[in-house]
Amino acid sequence: MTAPTSIETKSLPTEVEKKTPLQDDSSPSSDSSDDAKAAELFTSTPYTILSERAKIGTILLVATINASAFFAHTTYYPALNAISEDLNVSSGTMYLTITSYMIMQSIAPIVTGSLSDRRGRRPILFVCMMIYVIASIGLACQRNFVGLLLLRCLQSIGSSGTFTATFALVVDIIARSERGKYLAYVTMGSTIGTSTGPIIGGVLTDKLGWRSIFWFLTICSGVSLFLIVVVLRETCRAVVGNGTIPPPSWNKPLYFKKSATEPDYDTQTRFTKPPGILDCFKIFYKNQEVGLLIFCWSLMCWGQTVIEISLPVVLGKKYHLDSMNVGLCYIPWATGAITARWSVGSLGDWNFRRLGRNAGLVIQSNKQTKAQLRVLPLERIRLQIVLPAVYVACVFTIAYSWAAAIDVHIACPLVLLFFLGNAMMGTTNTLAALIGDLEAYKPGTVRGAMALFKCFPGAGVAAAINPAIASIGFGWFGTIISGFWVLASGILWFIYFHGQKWRAEIEERRKEIAK
Repeated sequence: MTAPTSIETKSLPTEVEKKTPLQDDSSPSSDSSDDAKAAELFTSTPYTILSERAKIGTILLVATINASAFFAHTTYYPALNAISEDLNVSSGTMYLTITSYMIMQSIAPIVTGSLSDRRGRRPILFVCMMIYVIASIGLACQRNFVGLLLLRCLQSIGSSGTFTATFALVVDIIARSERGKYLAYVTMGSTIGTSTGPIIGGVLTDKLGWRSIFWFLTICSGVSLFLIVVVLRETCRAVVGNGTIPPPSWNKPLYFKKSATEPDYDTQTRFTKPPGILDCFKIFYKNQEVGLLIFCWSLMCWGQTVIEISLPVVLGKKYHLDSMNVGLCYIPWATGAITARWSVGSLGDWNFRRLGRNAGLVIQSNKQTKAQLRVLPLERIRLQIVLPAVYVACVFTIAYSWAAAIDVHIACPLVLLFFLGNAMMGTTNTLAALIGDLEAYKPGTVRGAMALFKCFPGAGVAAAINPAIASIGFGWFGTIISGFWVLASGILWFIYFHGQKWRAEIEERRKEIAK
């Protein structure tokens, strides 16, 4: 019986860079003998030099930035009626601001994703957060619908442009075996922003008026901008490698402690091509497996959008709730989503270690190499968690939609929202982890592709919510959404059984092209 192999990393691969035989075997020019050497070679080179405490601190900082960015999206919802009355426009016209916001959400990450992979995370976060601050001040002061619409688009560019950098930052410093729980921490920030935003928006609108929402967003984005300038370290592996390479002086936070470790340039990702807008689109035809996973992830996110946007309409009008109480209805949803870190996130990391042992590997903390991709059944590791969570989400979506449609006590749909939030966030987090596993060296670019496929069609979904509910009722609407998820699970089952083989064939084709 073969002894387990310890898998560690010596370097990071690139798109086209050629490596020496003792470097990581992820380059297109690597042959099978190099792969075997890399898999058997034991090195002490860590994936990142950051301590566990520093990693947690960085992740929590990113979660804070994520929360402030997502506040811009949802604090606005409870104020829709108040703004429409003040600006003298219809509710239907107000929904154009949501649709346009989501369209810009899909466009901004296309640009920021590829740039952040090559130029660094901090510059992208700084520029985007500065745009966010300026747009929020303008929104607080504008006095007509056109100004509202245009400034919301600008605010969307600033807030959504950060998504690629925050997702990629996790991939920069967290190895695959631990990525489930840490991604959950980052998405916990977005969940808090998404779910508590309506609560805060409702209270502010009720007590101080709707303009106070945008002053609140100005403060949040200003705090995030301060944290980026003062303490957020650069993590992009094209800039700092595993953290041993010092960044340029202009890309250092004000509080910067130089690493005492000798720079290890073998851990640096190098690109021979400049960043391009089309990089996000290329992922879909260069790696069809990742493209299908992004489609399934987006489909789950569209359903999540329906739940979040429709809640004021479905529960607010039915139970005659004011803006503040509508916001409070998001608490069960937020709580369920946050607890997905301890339920689904930890379960995913445990499953990674379990199937790693079954494959004859010793999965070590803060160590990884591309050799894992050929040995580990990554698709099975992640999808063994995702598929049950998808079906649980379907059950609770149907239950919630019909509970909200019929005459029951408000406690019933609120309890169902908790379990629905847990299942849906667990599903999307774990799918995102799998996508990050498969495109680990261009995380910003792949996150841009995810945003493109989620937000652009999602804008159409948002626009269709009110007409669909009026036409067929919320009960049948939720049932149809669950039906689409069940159909999409067929794609996930195909990837579950054939993904590893498919991935190997794609890798072979890439090697042939490289030759």
